[in-house]
Amino acid sequence: MNLTALLRISPACPLVLAIAAALPLPASAQDTGAYVGLGAGRVSAEIDDSGITSVLQSGGYGVSRLSTADDGNHYKVLAGYSFHPHFALEGSYFNLGSFDFDADLLPAATQSGKAGSINGFAVDLVGTLPLQDQWSAFARLGVNNAKAGQRFSGTATGTGLLNDSERGWNQKYGVGLSYAISDTLALRAELERYDLEDNAVLKDNVETFTLGVVYRFGAREPEAPAERAPVSVAPTPTPTPAPPAALPIELTRSAASLFDFDRTEIKHEGAQALDKLVADLRTLDYELVLVTGHTDRIGSRDYNLGLSQRRADAVKAYLVNAGIPADRITTRGVNSDDPVTRPEDCRGTGSPQAQIACLAPDRRVVVLVTGSEEP
Repeated sequence: MNLTALLRISPACPLVLAIAAALPLPASAQDTGAYVGLGAGRVSAEIDDSGITSVLQSGGYGVSRLSTADDGNHYKVLAGYSFHPHFALEGSYFNLGSFDFDADLLPAATQSGKAGSINGFAVDLVGTLPLQDQWSAFARLGVNNAKAGQRFSGTATGTGLLNDSERGWNQKYGVGLSYAISDTLALRAELERYDLEDNAVLKDNVETFTLGVVYRFGAREPEAPAERAPVSVAPTPTPTPAPPAALPIELTRSAASLFDFDRTEIKHEGAQALDKLVADLRTLDYELVLVTGHTDRIGSRDYNLGLSQRRADAVKAYLVNAGIPADRITTRGVNSDDPVTRPEDCRGTGSPQAQIACLAPDRRVVVLVTGSEEP
């Protein structure tokens, strides 16, 4: 396995970290907090053929054959803390396996060597760049402290290849993709390079491809009720009581009452309101049910437009499943184009969570039913 071409990424890491620092807080951002994870995959290193040959030649031996084992498996376990929706500090323990070579020499002799049990720990700054839906890219810059034991054996003597075991600090960096299965669980695929110096068997680095899983503690819905922070805007409209039902009907529900954070499955609380709407519709001669999804202005327009449309579609699917004809239901997502709050509201709230709470009235789903009552 050769990951060298894929891992020419050191200039890209600062770029991703800088972009992440400049981003606004996304509506889909995970809460700050602690997380843990583990990963495993393939590891590749380049045996220092020319260096080994040079050392053997200086000891009076020519090399007639040199074979190497320069890839294998690796694993790591990690723990991190997200101090910002785009940034985290991450520590890990890693084991990069072992790498071997065997040589036949002239005059007749043999020489074997191993860089074995390369293990240690690392500390990284991780920057995350949200993409679409549950996908995000990330880059890491950090340092690793690795122990690489060197062991040599064979019939050759006086080669200058000595058993040694050293530990030292070196650079590491990498890039990857993350897919959020839920608010607490995410999958990762990443490429990393661990620099290793002063090693007589390997050249200066080891490269890894890792598949892993991350579990986040205490992830929670940031679409908090407005009373969690001072709000200077009108409260979220409440559904108009419908007994007896009359047209037009407009039902407005906050996103937090209908959905979990960044999800599109209808919650129990939201289902009760929709069930009441379905019961009313069965007594009316309605013409159209228009479902409109709204988000706040935090985050990218493309992401929020997609989220508002998916949530409107989820409400339609619920109504259709309850017996409302699909051809009478129209959905649309409008991002934050029709906010309840004013542009000057919610500025200077003091913290990201306070701003999220202040903008809660903007995150909603509106169902408008038009037509005429049955006589």
